[in-house]
Amino acid sequence: MKKSIVVFSLLSFLVLFSSCSARFLDFTILSSKNVTIDVKKDVPRTTGKASSIKGAIDKAIENAGVGYDALIDGVIYYSSYYCVLFSITRYTVEGTPIKSAEINK
Repeated sequence: MKKSIVVFSLLSFLVLFSSCSARFLDFTILSSKNVTIDVKKDVPRTTGKASSIKGAIDKAIENAGVGYDALIDGVIYYSSYYCVLFSITRYTVEGTPIKSAEINK
């Protein structure tokens, strides 16, 4: 009986205090300051959702249409749902798509 309590306690400790690490974000251009970029602002904002930030960014750019290759004025939302044995993580990226070839022309 005493041995099973020790094993249960050890397993409970491992489950409650387990963790992992992951690469959070890689970027080409990133700023939290106001930067002036001459691009068309009449393009509607686009959204992408995925279980990784990179996937959500890629989907947002793909949803914008052909020729768009970057986002400005972007926001990244993180949502997660936890259960005892699993969790679900979802990233939502929203931004204004741009064609980088048209910048400063």
